[in-house]
Amino acid sequence: MIRQNSTFSAGSSVLTKQDEFCYYEDMTETELRQVLENVIYSNVLLRLENDIFERYLMRRNPESVQKITQILETAKRVQKIAPQHSRISPVTSASGSLANVRDKDSASVSDTPSRHFHQLQLQLHFLTYMHRIEMVNTEIRELQKKLKKIEQTSTKKKIYLRARIEENQISIHEILKNREEFEENVVQKGVDIITGKIPAEKFIRFIEESLKVVDLIIEKNRLKMATIKCQIRKVKLQLKHRKEGETLRVIDFEQLKIENKICVQKIDEKNQYLLEMKRNAGRYTITLSKHKKKVDGLMLIMNQVRNKIVSKKQEIVKLQSKQIATKIEIDKEKEQLKSIMELINNFEIPSVVDSIKLRMKLQESQKIHKQLSRQREIHRITFKSRKQNAF
Repeated sequence: MIRQNSTFSAGSSVLTKQDEFCYYEDMTETELRQVLENVIYSNVLLRLENDIFERYLMRRNPESVQKITQILETAKRVQKIAPQHSRISPVTSASGSLANVRDKDSASVSDTPSRHFHQLQLQLHFLTYMHRIEMVNTEIRELQKKLKKIEQTSTKKKIYLRARIEENQISIHEILKNREEFEENVVQKGVDIITGKIPAEKFIRFIEESLKVVDLIIEKNRLKMATIKCQIRKVKLQLKHRKEGETLRVIDFEQLKIENKICVQKIDEKNQYLLEMKRNAGRYTITLSKHKKKVDGLMLIMNQVRNKIVSKKQEIVKLQSKQIATKIEIDKEKEQLKSIMELINNFEIPSVVDSIKLRMKLQESQKIHKQLSRQREIHRITFKSRKQNAF
Protein backbone atom coordinates (compact mmCIF):
# COMPACT_ATOMS: atom_id res chain seq x y z
CA MET A 1 0.00 0.00 0.00
CA ILE A 2 1.20 3.47 -0.84
CA ARG A 3 1.42 5.74 2.21
CA GLN A 4 3.29 8.90 1.32
CA ASN A 5 3.00 9.04 -2.46
CA SER A 6 -0.77 8.68 -2.54
CA THR A 7 -3.02 11.31 -4.15
CA PHE A 8 -6.05 11.06 -1.90
CA SER A 9 -5.50 14.18 0.26
CA ALA A 10 -6.30 16.75 -2.41
CA GLY A 11 -7.96 19.97 -1.38
CA SER A 12 -6.63 20.11 2.21
CA SER A 13 -5.91 23.41 3.97
CA VAL A 14 -2.21 22.68 4.45
CA LEU A 15 -1.25 23.57 0.87
CA THR A 16 0.81 26.73 0.46
CA LYS A 17 1.96 28.68 -2.54
CA GLN A 18 5.41 29.30 -3.82
CA ASP A 19 5.31 33.04 -2.95
CA GLU A 20 5.19 32.26 0.78
CA PHE A 21 8.77 30.89 0.84
CA CYS A 22 10.22 34.37 0.64
CA TYR A 23 8.88 35.11 4.13
CA TYR A 24 10.73 32.17 5.76
CA GLU A 25 14.02 34.07 5.72
CA ASP A 26 12.55 36.93 7.80
CA MET A 27 11.14 34.52 10.46
CA THR A 28 12.71 33.91 13.85
CA GLU A 29 13.81 30.54 15.16
CA THR A 30 10.69 30.05 17.32
CA GLU A 31 8.41 30.89 14.40
CA LEU A 32 10.27 28.43 12.19
CA ARG A 33 9.91 25.75 14.88
CA GLN A 34 6.20 26.46 15.11
CA VAL A 35 5.91 26.21 11.33
CA LEU A 36 7.87 22.93 11.40
CA GLU A 37 5.59 21.49 14.10
CA ASN A 38 2.54 22.52 12.09
CA VAL A 39 4.00 20.91 8.99
CA ILE A 40 4.77 17.65 10.88
CA TYR A 41 1.25 17.59 12.34
CA SER A 42 -0.26 18.25 8.92
CA ASN A 43 1.88 15.46 7.41
CA VAL A 44 0.60 13.04 10.06
CA LEU A 45 -2.98 14.03 9.28
CA LEU A 46 -2.35 13.68 5.55
CA ARG A 47 -0.88 10.21 6.05
CA LEU A 48 -3.90 9.14 8.08
CA GLU A 49 -6.22 10.61 5.47
CA ASN A 50 -4.33 8.90 2.64
CA ASP A 51 -4.39 5.61 4.54
CA ILE A 52 -8.18 5.78 5.02
CA PHE A 53 -8.84 6.77 1.40
CA GLU A 54 -6.54 4.08 0.14
CA ARG A 55 -8.27 1.42 2.27
CA TYR A 56 -11.62 2.64 0.97
CA LEU A 57 -10.47 2.46 -2.65
CA MET A 58 -8.73 -0.89 -2.19
CA ARG A 59 -12.00 -2.33 -0.92
CA ARG A 60 -14.32 -0.64 -3.44
CA ASN A 61 -12.23 -0.13 -6.56
CA PRO A 62 -8.71 -1.62 -6.43
CA GLU A 63 -8.10 -0.93 -10.14
CA SER A 64 -8.18 2.82 -9.52
CA VAL A 65 -5.36 2.45 -6.97
CA GLN A 66 -3.21 0.78 -9.61
CA LYS A 67 -3.99 3.56 -12.09
CA ILE A 68 -3.10 6.21 -9.51
CA THR A 69 0.23 4.52 -8.79
CA GLN A 70 0.98 4.49 -12.52
CA ILE A 71 0.08 8.21 -12.76
CA LEU A 72 2.36 8.99 -9.82
CA GLU A 73 5.22 7.11 -11.45
CA THR A 74 4.74 9.10 -14.69
CA ALA A 75 4.63 12.32 -12.66
CA LYS A 76 7.91 11.43 -10.96
CA ARG A 77 9.50 10.74 -14.31
CA VAL A 78 8.28 14.10 -15.68
CA GLN A 79 9.64 15.91 -12.61
CA LYS A 80 13.02 14.23 -13.11
CA ILE A 81 13.07 15.24 -16.79
CA ALA A 82 12.04 18.87 -16.14
CA PRO A 83 13.42 19.84 -12.70
CA GLN A 84 13.38 23.57 -13.52
CA HIS A 85 9.56 23.56 -13.53
CA SER A 86 9.19 21.66 -10.22
CA ARG A 87 9.74 24.50 -7.71
CA ILE A 88 7.00 23.38 -5.37
CA SER A 89 6.74 23.72 -1.58
CA PRO A 90 8.22 20.75 0.36
CA VAL A 91 5.28 20.95 2.71
CA THR A 92 2.85 19.85 -0.01
CA SER A 93 2.54 16.20 -0.91
CA ALA A 94 1.83 14.72 -4.31
CA SER A 95 -1.84 15.44 -3.77
CA GLY A 96 -1.03 19.09 -3.12
CA SER A 97 0.78 19.34 -6.42
CA LEU A 98 -2.30 17.92 -8.12
CA ALA A 99 -4.55 20.37 -6.29
CA ASN A 100 -2.52 23.37 -7.47
CA VAL A 101 -3.15 22.72 -11.14
CA ARG A 102 -5.28 25.81 -11.33
CA ASP A 103 -2.42 28.07 -10.19
CA LYS A 104 -1.00 29.81 -13.24
CA ASP A 105 2.39 30.75 -11.69
CA SER A 106 3.52 27.22 -10.76
CA ALA A 107 4.19 24.47 -13.26
CA SER A 108 2.36 21.15 -12.73
CA VAL A 109 2.32 17.59 -13.91
CA SER A 110 -0.77 18.37 -15.93
CA ASP A 111 1.46 19.36 -18.82
CA THR A 112 1.69 15.65 -19.68
CA PRO A 113 -0.48 14.56 -22.56
CA SER A 114 -2.58 12.25 -20.35
CA ARG A 115 -6.26 13.12 -20.60
CA HIS A 116 -7.22 10.57 -17.95
CA PHE A 117 -4.77 12.12 -15.49
CA HIS A 118 -6.33 15.57 -16.05
CA GLN A 119 -9.83 14.19 -15.42
CA LEU A 120 -8.62 12.50 -12.21
CA GLN A 121 -7.15 15.81 -11.01
CA LEU A 122 -10.49 17.55 -11.52
CA GLN A 123 -12.37 14.76 -9.75
CA LEU A 124 -10.01 14.86 -6.77
CA HIS A 125 -10.24 18.63 -6.64
CA PHE A 126 -14.03 18.47 -6.15
CA LEU A 127 -13.86 15.87 -3.27
CA THR A 128 -16.01 17.47 -0.53
CA TYR A 129 -15.74 17.11 3.24
CA MET A 130 -19.03 15.21 3.38
CA HIS A 131 -17.61 12.54 1.09
CA ARG A 132 -14.49 12.34 3.21
CA ILE A 133 -16.50 11.99 6.44
CA GLU A 134 -18.65 9.30 4.85
CA MET A 135 -15.57 7.38 3.71
CA VAL A 136 -14.00 7.67 7.17
CA ASN A 137 -17.19 6.44 8.83
CA THR A 138 -17.43 3.45 6.50
CA GLU A 139 -13.80 2.56 7.21
CA ILE A 140 -14.40 2.90 10.95
CA ARG A 141 -17.38 0.55 10.67
CA GLU A 142 -15.31 -1.95 8.71
CA LEU A 143 -12.53 -1.78 11.28
CA GLN A 144 -15.05 -2.29 14.09
CA LYS A 145 -16.39 -5.38 12.31
CA LYS A 146 -12.87 -6.72 11.92
CA LEU A 147 -12.18 -6.02 15.60
CA LYS A 148 -15.34 -7.89 16.60
CA LYS A 149 -14.31 -10.85 14.47
CA ILE A 150 -10.82 -10.77 15.98
CA GLU A 151 -12.31 -10.62 19.49
CA GLN A 152 -14.57 -13.59 18.75
CA THR A 153 -11.72 -15.66 17.33
CA SER A 154 -9.44 -14.65 20.21
CA THR A 155 -12.06 -15.64 22.81
CA LYS A 156 -12.57 -18.98 21.05
CA LYS A 157 -8.82 -19.54 20.97
CA LYS A 158 -8.57 -18.52 24.61
CA ILE A 159 -11.29 -20.98 25.64
CA TYR A 160 -9.68 -23.72 23.54
CA LEU A 161 -6.22 -23.07 25.02
CA ARG A 162 -7.65 -22.95 28.55
CA ALA A 163 -9.35 -26.30 27.96
CA ARG A 164 -6.09 -27.73 26.61
CA ILE A 165 -4.21 -26.44 29.67
CA GLU A 166 -6.78 -28.01 32.02
CA GLU A 167 -6.59 -31.26 30.07
CA ASN A 168 -2.79 -31.27 30.30
CA GLN A 169 -2.92 -30.55 34.04
CA ILE A 170 -5.38 -33.41 34.59
CA SER A 171 -3.24 -35.78 32.50
CA ILE A 172 -0.09 -34.77 34.44
CA HIS A 173 -1.91 -35.36 37.75
CA GLU A 174 -3.14 -38.78 36.59
CA ILE A 175 0.33 -39.75 35.35
CA LEU A 176 1.92 -38.80 38.69
CA LYS A 177 -0.78 -40.71 40.58
CA ASN A 178 -0.29 -43.83 38.42
CA ARG A 179 3.46 -43.54 38.87
CA GLU A 180 3.13 -43.43 42.67
CA GLU A 181 0.76 -46.43 42.63
CA PHE A 182 3.12 -48.36 40.35
CA GLU A 183 6.15 -47.64 42.54
CA GLU A 184 4.23 -48.54 45.71
CA ASN A 185 2.43 -51.69 44.52
CA VAL A 186 4.88 -53.14 41.97
CA VAL A 187 8.37 -51.75 42.56
CA GLN A 188 8.36 -51.79 46.38
CA LYS A 189 5.79 -54.40 47.43
CA GLY A 190 5.98 -56.59 44.33
CA VAL A 191 9.60 -57.73 44.72
CA ASP A 192 9.99 -61.47 45.30
CA ILE A 193 11.77 -62.29 48.59
CA ILE A 194 13.74 -65.24 47.22
CA THR A 195 14.68 -64.15 43.72
CA GLY A 196 14.84 -60.41 44.44
CA LYS A 197 13.04 -59.63 41.15
CA ILE A 198 9.59 -58.34 40.18
CA PRO A 199 7.46 -61.20 38.78
CA ALA A 200 5.77 -60.54 35.46
CA GLU A 201 2.38 -61.66 36.79
CA LYS A 202 2.15 -58.75 39.23
CA PHE A 203 3.16 -56.26 36.56
CA ILE A 204 0.54 -57.65 34.13
CA ARG A 205 -2.10 -57.63 36.88
CA PHE A 206 -1.33 -53.99 37.72
CA ILE A 207 -1.57 -53.00 34.02
CA GLU A 208 -4.89 -54.84 33.61
CA GLU A 209 -6.37 -53.14 36.69
CA SER A 210 -5.20 -49.71 35.50
CA LEU A 211 -6.71 -50.39 32.05
CA LYS A 212 -10.02 -51.33 33.66
CA VAL A 213 -10.00 -48.07 35.62
CA VAL A 214 -9.23 -46.15 32.42
CA ASP A 215 -12.11 -47.89 30.62
CA LEU A 216 -14.50 -46.93 33.43
CA ILE A 217 -13.35 -43.30 33.28
CA ILE A 218 -13.76 -43.26 29.49
CA GLU A 219 -17.28 -44.66 29.82
CA LYS A 220 -18.17 -42.00 32.40
CA ASN A 221 -16.77 -39.24 30.19
CA ARG A 222 -18.67 -40.64 27.21
CA LEU A 223 -21.92 -40.55 29.14
CA LYS A 224 -21.18 -37.00 30.32
CA MET A 225 -20.42 -35.91 26.77
CA ALA A 226 -23.64 -37.47 25.53
CA THR A 227 -25.70 -35.65 28.18
CA ILE A 228 -23.90 -32.36 27.48
CA LYS A 229 -24.52 -32.75 23.75
CA CYS A 230 -28.22 -33.38 24.41
CA GLN A 231 -28.36 -30.26 26.58
CA ILE A 232 -26.59 -28.23 23.89
CA ARG A 233 -29.07 -29.45 21.28
CA LYS A 234 -31.99 -28.49 23.50
CA VAL A 235 -30.54 -25.04 24.17
CA LYS A 236 -29.91 -24.51 20.46
CA LEU A 237 -33.48 -25.49 19.66
CA GLN A 238 -34.79 -23.12 22.32
CA LEU A 239 -32.66 -20.29 20.93
CA LYS A 240 -33.87 -21.09 17.45
CA HIS A 241 -37.49 -21.01 18.60
CA ARG A 242 -36.89 -17.70 20.33
CA LYS A 243 -35.34 -16.22 17.21
CA GLU A 244 -38.24 -17.43 15.10
CA GLY A 245 -40.67 -15.83 17.57
CA GLU A 246 -42.11 -18.97 19.12
CA THR A 247 -42.85 -18.36 22.79
CA LEU A 248 -42.88 -21.04 25.46
CA ARG A 249 -46.28 -22.00 26.88
CA VAL A 250 -47.45 -23.61 30.09
CA ILE A 251 -47.75 -26.94 28.27
CA ASP A 252 -44.06 -26.81 27.41
CA PHE A 253 -43.15 -26.32 31.07
CA GLU A 254 -45.40 -29.23 32.06
CA GLN A 255 -43.76 -31.37 29.41
CA LEU A 256 -40.34 -30.38 30.73
CA LYS A 257 -41.42 -31.30 34.26
CA ILE A 258 -42.59 -34.72 33.06
CA GLU A 259 -39.32 -35.23 31.18
CA ASN A 260 -37.37 -34.19 34.28
CA LYS A 261 -39.30 -36.71 36.41
CA ILE A 262 -38.58 -39.45 33.88
CA CYS A 263 -34.91 -38.47 33.86
CA VAL A 264 -34.81 -38.47 37.69
CA GLN A 265 -36.35 -41.97 37.75
CA LYS A 266 -33.79 -43.18 35.23
CA ILE A 267 -30.99 -41.60 37.28
CA ASP A 268 -32.27 -43.35 40.44
CA GLU A 269 -32.38 -46.67 38.59
CA LYS A 270 -28.87 -46.13 37.31
CA ASN A 271 -27.68 -45.21 40.81
CA GLN A 272 -29.23 -48.37 42.28
CA TYR A 273 -27.66 -50.44 39.54
CA LEU A 274 -24.35 -48.70 40.26
CA LEU A 275 -24.64 -49.49 43.99
CA GLU A 276 -25.32 -53.16 43.20
CA MET A 277 -22.31 -53.22 40.91
CA LYS A 278 -20.21 -51.62 43.65
CA ARG A 279 -21.35 -54.28 46.14
CA ASN A 280 -20.53 -57.03 43.67
CA ALA A 281 -17.17 -55.41 43.02
CA GLY A 282 -16.52 -55.31 46.79
CA ARG A 283 -17.36 -59.00 47.17
CA TYR A 284 -15.22 -59.86 44.19
CA THR A 285 -12.32 -57.83 45.56
CA ILE A 286 -12.56 -59.66 48.92
CA THR A 287 -12.58 -63.06 47.20
CA LEU A 288 -9.80 -61.90 44.92
CA SER A 289 -7.67 -60.85 47.90
CA LYS A 290 -8.25 -64.27 49.52
CA HIS A 291 -7.27 -66.04 46.33
CA LYS A 292 -4.25 -63.77 46.05
CA LYS A 293 -3.14 -64.78 49.55
CA LYS A 294 -3.60 -68.45 48.67
CA VAL A 295 -1.66 -67.96 45.46
CA ASP A 296 1.12 -66.21 47.37
CA GLY A 297 1.32 -69.14 49.84
CA LEU A 298 1.39 -71.64 47.00
CA MET A 299 4.07 -69.58 45.27
CA LEU A 300 6.20 -69.68 48.44
CA ILE A 301 5.75 -73.46 48.70
CA MET A 302 6.57 -73.84 45.02
CA ASN A 303 9.72 -71.73 45.43
CA GLN A 304 10.77 -73.84 48.44
CA VAL A 305 10.21 -77.04 46.45
CA ARG A 306 12.20 -75.59 43.56
CA ASN A 307 15.07 -74.74 45.91
CA LYS A 308 14.96 -78.27 47.36
CA ILE A 309 14.99 -79.74 43.86
CA VAL A 310 18.03 -77.62 42.99
CA SER A 311 19.86 -78.73 46.19
CA LYS A 312 18.98 -82.38 45.54
CA LYS A 313 20.27 -82.09 41.99
CA GLN A 314 23.53 -80.67 43.32
CA GLU A 315 23.78 -83.59 45.82
CA ILE A 316 23.11 -86.04 42.97
CA VAL A 317 25.95 -84.49 40.97
CA LYS A 318 28.29 -84.78 43.98
CA LEU A 319 27.27 -88.40 44.58
CA GLN A 320 27.80 -89.21 40.92
CA SER A 321 31.31 -87.72 41.11
CA LYS A 322 31.96 -89.74 44.30
CA GLN A 323 30.64 -92.87 42.58
CA ILE A 324 33.06 -92.34 39.70
CA ALA A 325 35.96 -91.87 42.18
CA THR A 326 34.99 -95.03 44.10
CA LYS A 327 34.79 -96.96 40.85
CA ILE A 328 38.33 -95.83 40.00
CA GLU A 329 39.55 -96.86 43.50
CA ILE A 330 37.77 -100.22 43.18
CA ASP A 331 39.50 -100.82 39.86
CA LYS A 332 42.86 -99.96 41.44
CA GLU A 333 42.19 -102.26 44.41
CA LYS A 334 41.14 -105.02 42.05
CA GLU A 335 44.43 -104.66 40.18
CA GLN A 336 46.40 -104.73 43.46
CA LEU A 337 44.41 -107.77 44.59
CA LYS A 338 45.09 -109.44 41.31
CA SER A 339 48.84 -108.79 41.60
CA ILE A 340 48.83 -110.03 45.22
CA MET A 341 46.96 -113.16 44.20
CA GLU A 342 49.47 -113.75 41.46
CA LEU A 343 52.32 -113.36 43.98
CA ILE A 344 50.59 -115.71 46.39
CA ASN A 345 50.04 -118.25 43.68
CA ASN A 346 53.63 -117.98 42.44
CA PHE A 347 55.21 -117.93 45.93
CA GLU A 348 57.49 -120.89 46.82
CA ILE A 349 58.46 -121.71 50.43
CA PRO A 350 62.32 -121.72 50.79
CA SER A 351 64.26 -124.39 52.73
CA VAL A 352 65.32 -123.98 56.40
CA VAL A 353 69.04 -123.89 55.65
CA ASP A 354 68.60 -121.14 53.09
CA SER A 355 66.51 -119.11 55.49
CA ILE A 356 69.13 -119.45 58.24
CA LYS A 357 71.84 -118.34 55.84
CA LEU A 358 69.81 -115.39 54.73
CA ARG A 359 69.14 -114.41 58.34
CA MET A 360 72.85 -114.58 59.16
CA LYS A 361 73.64 -112.42 56.14
CA LEU A 362 70.99 -109.97 57.26
CA GLN A 363 72.48 -109.74 60.76
CA GLU A 364 75.98 -109.17 59.35
CA SER A 365 74.69 -106.51 57.03
CA GLN A 366 72.92 -104.84 59.97
CA LYS A 367 76.14 -104.82 61.97
CA ILE A 368 78.03 -103.32 59.06
CA HIS A 369 75.29 -100.72 58.70
CA LYS A 370 75.59 -99.80 62.40
CA GLN A 371 79.34 -99.46 62.16
CA LEU A 372 79.14 -97.33 59.07
CA SER A 373 76.49 -95.10 60.65
CA ARG A 374 78.66 -94.63 63.76
CA GLN A 375 81.66 -93.74 61.62
CA ARG A 376 79.52 -91.32 59.64
CA GLU A 377 78.36 -89.67 62.88
CA ILE A 378 81.94 -89.37 64.15
CA HIS A 379 83.06 -87.85 60.87
CA ARG A 380 80.20 -85.40 60.98
CA ILE A 381 81.04 -84.26 64.52
CA THR A 382 84.74 -83.84 63.68
CA PHE A 383 83.87 -81.90 60.53
CA LYS A 384 81.60 -79.63 62.49
CA SER A 385 84.22 -78.94 65.19
CA ARG A 386 86.88 -78.21 62.58
CA LYS A 387 84.55 -75.90 60.77
CA GLN A 388 83.87 -73.94 63.96
CA ASN A 389 87.59 -73.73 64.73
CA ALA A 390 88.29 -72.47 61.23
CA PHE A 391 85.77 -69.58 61.60
